[in-house]
Amino acid sequence: MNCNWLTGLLVLLGVVLQIGAKPSAKPDQLPTFLKVCHRDSPDLNTCARESYEALRPRLMQGIPELYIPAMEPLVIPQVKMDQDSGAIYLHSVYKNVKVTGISKHTVNDLRLEPSKLKFIVSLTFPKLHMESDYSIKGKIMMMPLLGDGHCKVDLINITMRTELIGQEYKKNGANYLKINNVNVKYDLSDVHIHLDNLFNGDKALGDRMNEFLNENWKALAEEVRPLMSTALVDILRASVDKLFASFSYDDLLPKGKN
Repeated sequence: MNCNWLTGLLVLLGVVLQIGAKPSAKPDQLPTFLKVCHRDSPDLNTCARESYEALRPRLMQGIPELYIPAMEPLVIPQVKMDQDSGAIYLHSVYKNVKVTGISKHTVNDLRLEPSKLKFIVSLTFPKLHMESDYSIKGKIMMMPLLGDGHCKVDLINITMRTELIGQEYKKNGANYLKINNVNVKYDLSDVHIHLDNLFNGDKALGDRMNEFLNENWKALAEEVRPLMSTALVDILRASVDKLFASFSYDDLLPKGKN
């Protein structure tokens, strides 16, 4: 889908799960401002929620020590999205992507299950606004789509539930985690899209296509759901591995009751 709410979701999950930020050097220890929770504490999940909430004021500027980029706004140099299946055949590139509204999220669930090496998080974002320069060519439901210009998209009430399941391994005498399984489910209530300069600036055709995309976003969203889920899993696995490879399991979630 164009300019696309799909791209917006990819960017969003990249932020939530630390894609893109790089510290100036590999950190030797966790930052002192991070509240560390103990994995055998009966209050583990309460502690985890408190630790996350304590990080919120820092999210605007980003936390490179934890691979978290600045959230407001989030700026991504380039995103490529291609699909060649079902009712959608598109090749698209989005440059200078800027996303706002990420920091205004609600934590629905934040749960750690150390005995299963399982981590669960559910977040809701009331509204995300994205703008970028775009280039797109292809077909949607047999309708040609061609454009090169500026686009805007609003994503309304996005809820995402992510489940990560890890496995322990030894490195330099310490216990580390790697992620074996990633499951992602997401829902959203509404999408508003506008693409400038469709069909070489033909206003009548461009207006009709924007209207069609806004009226049919639900059907189009289902068409790209399998691609979206696969892409999100790939992003999550790669980005979380950065954090787990930098710090041992005992650093991130040590033994010993609070």
